[in-house]
Amino acid sequence: MSSRQNDAGTAPIPNANHHIHESKSLDVQVRLQYLKDDPIYSTQKPLQITPNFLDKEHKTNVQLAPGEVETISDVRGKEHQFSLDANGFQYVHAPTQFKDWSSQPKIAHDYLPELESLLRKEIDGCDEIMFYDARIRHSDDAGLRVEGLSYNPFAKQVHTDNTEKSVLMKIRNLCEIKADWLLKGRARIINIWRPIKHPVYDCGLAVADGGKLRQGDILECDRHRQDTGEFWDTMGVVKYRSGFDWYYMSLQDEPDVLLFKNYDSATDVSARTCLHTAFDLPEVPSGSPTRESIEVRALIFTYPEGARRPSAHWSMPHPLAEKLEQSDLQRVDVHHSIMAGHVRHDIDEGNEVPDAVSLLRRRHTQALQAERDSLKEQVDILTRHSDALQKQVSGLTKRLQQNAPDLRDEVQGLEAQLVDLRMQSRMAPTDNLGFASCAPDEWTILSQQLERANREAEVWKAEALGHGYQAVSRAWQSSVDEAVRRERQKDAAVIDGLRARIRRLEAEVTAPGL
Repeated sequence: MSSRQNDAGTAPIPNANHHIHESKSLDVQVRLQYLKDDPIYSTQKPLQITPNFLDKEHKTNVQLAPGEVETISDVRGKEHQFSLDANGFQYVHAPTQFKDWSSQPKIAHDYLPELESLLRKEIDGCDEIMFYDARIRHSDDAGLRVEGLSYNPFAKQVHTDNTEKSVLMKIRNLCEIKADWLLKGRARIINIWRPIKHPVYDCGLAVADGGKLRQGDILECDRHRQDTGEFWDTMGVVKYRSGFDWYYMSLQDEPDVLLFKNYDSATDVSARTCLHTAFDLPEVPSGSPTRESIEVRALIFTYPEGARRPSAHWSMPHPLAEKLEQSDLQRVDVHHSIMAGHVRHDIDEGNEVPDAVSLLRRRHTQALQAERDSLKEQVDILTRHSDALQKQVSGLTKRLQQNAPDLRDEVQGLEAQLVDLRMQSRMAPTDNLGFASCAPDEWTILSQQLERANREAEVWKAEALGHGYQAVSRAWQSSVDEAVRRERQKDAAVIDGLRARIRRLEAEVTAPGL
């Protein structure tokens, strides 16, 4: 057996090619860790407190148990038989010249662009890619360390990293106001997993055929923060059943990259997610180094069909790249994962939630948008009210202008008739002598005519007064119209002020800092 030295120079590393040719099949039989089949989960949702080692009140109810012995089939030599949409995973041959895994800026500058090219080559519909999380794993204290990246012994439990609930939360947090538009298209989370430095000898990564998952296989597990008790995110946990088809690649090396789905919003594909777990290989060659690997998670968006593509400057930056370029990822204290007896050095989940400044910006933007919408509604109401008043005033003004001359002439004519009648009435006593010489019948007739004239005068007087009242009423209406006009001027001033305020709010919302 040929060998090569590991980085520490203390132990020979077995040659991967030798093992590949040594055996025709490297299928393995193992018992994987599943969620315990406990009746409690029929009434209680799985709940994990993170970090677990601080769960002094024992709120975590996740319990694990080994399943039955299962076969994990070796895909080497038949990698082409599997695809992301059919099976939820895909092996690709992608050699890399990158070696400086200890440099965060170099990972950002060199490795992430390499992965982006790989994704665009292997996956259809990569209109936009966002890397948001990275982690390096190995299982003892002698291996590689990268300050800021996540180190944790392998997650030896069948699981999915997220459920749809936390994926949508993640997209809205990371993409902010662009999220709604992106979610009209297709959204995927793809994990890019690669061994580094040497092949995997001791602890493989197994993936299950996502096209054969059944409804109800995955149970949503809520994770809550220990320090505040607040909801953190969700993951998928799984109880054992027979029929899971498990696969891995024997002696997987740096060029052997595994792509697997964490989430897919498309409903017309066979596999929308992929169960996975680390597992101990049954035969570990003497002197083999522990596994080291890097895993990067990417959000992949396919733009809505038929929608106008955003301009290039609207593309979102990689949150992960921004952190790495500044060497800004920091390690946190060691804490236990949900697997009893295993230690987890974890900082990566903190990188999956936007920082406080970004969150405050988003909330401030949303508050401004809500205030703007409220002001717009107020302006619309005032505008409609003002328009109605203006229409009413215009109608009244038009009627007044049309009828005023006729009314004035009619009132003047009635007043003149009334004056004539009163004069005739006053002149009646001076004619008594003439009346005395008249025959009785003539006197009666004249008296009746005078009474009729008086009655007509009273009628005309009443009509004249009525028309006078109408004129007064119209004059009052004119004053009302003038008051309405003044109120409209006030409304116009309020509307102009509100519109100016809206323009200021819109300027704040679209300002570069927001």
